[in-house]
Amino acid sequence: MDKIAIGIDFSKETFDMTVLDMKKTNGKVDADALAKAPHEQFKNQRGGYRKSLSWVRKVTGRKLDKDNAIFCGEATGKYSVRMSEYLRERGLFIWIDSGLRIRNSMGIVRGKSDKADSGRIAEYAFRHWDKAVLYESLDKDISALRELFLYRDHLVGMRKATEQRNSLIKEFSDVLGESSFIRRSGERIVKDLQEEIKRCEEKMREIIEGSGELKATYDCITSIKGVSLINGVAFIVYTNNFKWFGNNPRKIATYWGVAVFGKESGTSVKGKTKTNKCASRKLKELITEAAACAIRWNPRIKAYYQKMRKNGKHHGVAMNNVKNKLIHIITALAANKTMYSETYEEDRKLKNVG
Repeated sequence: MDKIAIGIDFSKETFDMTVLDMKKTNGKVDADALAKAPHEQFKNQRGGYRKSLSWVRKVTGRKLDKDNAIFCGEATGKYSVRMSEYLRERGLFIWIDSGLRIRNSMGIVRGKSDKADSGRIAEYAFRHWDKAVLYESLDKDISALRELFLYRDHLVGMRKATEQRNSLIKEFSDVLGESSFIRRSGERIVKDLQEEIKRCEEKMREIIEGSGELKATYDCITSIKGVSLINGVAFIVYTNNFKWFGNNPRKIATYWGVAVFGKESGTSVKGKTKTNKCASRKLKELITEAAACAIRWNPRIKAYYQKMRKNGKHHGVAMNNVKNKLIHIITALAANKTMYSETYEEDRKLKNVG
């Protein structure tokens, strides 16, 4: 085995890189191999990217290509994007994986440093080479939507915090002395934030309207009552316009945190099936809002929820089933490029029979 695994630990200003050359370690990775593995730190900018590739070629004495070398790093948002794009443009294999997945693969770890982390990531890349997924850059429109989605969420958080503070100031104004200035100032800030949120949403719509592909998907998935702008954008952004997850609603439901899993061990441990906390809280909140809206305005979803309640299901269980059902419908609408109708499920069954 003569492959090269390069682990990268990203931070805002620098990144650490460790190289595991299987040709020099005889295909083995142990504590001794990691201790002797070449390590260096570089600036997280274009000049640093060039130097890092030159350094890897120097310490390995070999030319790098996508077949013999794999670069691996944690998904750290903006910190990892520039280098990932730089390597992709040069035809090299860059794998950006979940930080949680990488950390869980390390077993018991004592101590932490950027050097040690880059070595552990290199070891992870070597041991899980067969699971590597080539990095794909987001479409510019989807990337812009993602930034607007995150910025809007930030503005909503600021508005909520200011409203809560205003409420407390008003409630305790009799013991706080002069509070009218603070209250008026807070009200102006809330108003300004609300206007910025609206402008952010308008910009989202502009981007969607300007892209035929995104508009087609958006129109389909928002044709079901309960899914509007923010939920629609979330599905487009976090599935890469439904190109990730292989149009598998179970995988999407897992990522959204609404898929349930059992817990069994031997004959004595038989836990209840329930959702896993390892998911995005924001996405779970959004799909919960969509489910509540669908129960109120969509007759079929409402009937489905009421049937479960009549069968003795707890409200939380019934709601989670509605969320799963919504995700299955949304995924099907996006995959089939079709609009939702009240007879959608019956039409689909007839089509499958035919």
